[in-house]
Amino acid sequence: MKRETVMFRFVPTMRCNFRCEYCFEDNSLKKNSATMFDRYSVDEWVQAIKQFNKYDIELYLWGGEPFCIEETYDFIKKCTEVDNIISGFRIDTNVFFAEKIAERCASDKIKLNCSYHMQYHTLEQEFNKVKILKKLDMVGMVNFVASKYNIEHLKNDYGMTVKDLIDKFAEIGVFVNVAGDFAYANNPKYEKYEEYKKFILQFVSPEEWEWLRNQHKEERLCTAGQKMFTVDFNGNFSSCISDRSYGNIFRGELKPDNEYSYCSKCCPSLVSYPFRCDNDYSSINSLLRYVERNEKYRKTIEQKYIDFEF
Repeated sequence: MKRETVMFRFVPTMRCNFRCEYCFEDNSLKKNSATMFDRYSVDEWVQAIKQFNKYDIELYLWGGEPFCIEETYDFIKKCTEVDNIISGFRIDTNVFFAEKIAERCASDKIKLNCSYHMQYHTLEQEFNKVKILKKLDMVGMVNFVASKYNIEHLKNDYGMTVKDLIDKFAEIGVFVNVAGDFAYANNPKYEKYEEYKKFILQFVSPEEWEWLRNQHKEERLCTAGQKMFTVDFNGNFSSCISDRSYGNIFRGELKPDNEYSYCSKCCPSLVSYPFRCDNDYSSINSLLRYVERNEKYRKTIEQKYIDFEF
């Protein structure tokens, strides 16, 4: 009998070893934030997850930098050994700890969303770190934010365009996502907004642009209350669709909604909007499916590459 797939979303910590200028998180959080392991040990978390063997479980870990705390490595390693935790689960990382990831929790069940932050890694460093992880089949994609800093340093330091960057990582079979900087992509009053949008649409489909900009604000049915749950540090399950409690992981209790619910909240995240019922995107392995959709889209573009200058 086929099991229902549910997502358990964890934030191991909001601590981070980087201080990127375009990050949406306050720097004060990145230094001394709590962790999911302050109260419960790695083994307690893993044993709690194992209680939900009637489901196929897709994990999603973000932060902060999940790998800047020691316990994350052991937690991930032990989770990959749980039979009903499915392959292709996403972890967001700045890849600073790539060598340590490869040494301590290598598994092709994991698909890393590898952010390239030019303030902290040279192109050679980033490429080599991603290459290490790619050899272990652990890379979902490289995420490159088309910020003023990144675009200008790519050009001035390496004599490269964004298209050149994409081609370089393609040599090792890695997809580079070009993400719009919120300061420009989400600001229609920006004087070069249309030009910037046209630039980004060389890499991301118009449909995806709309979802990522939350341009579908109408109320709609959504499956999040049945399939996507955030696990808080105390083990409580919550869902973005409702304020109610959905149970507790340590009690082995998960109480999904009985039916789809109407929702009018914004969800401009590629991990979130596939749970909506007004698109046909798969909510399972959403990072890999996003890559597939936009690889296919890029092949349809016939016009010559157009660069952008701030």
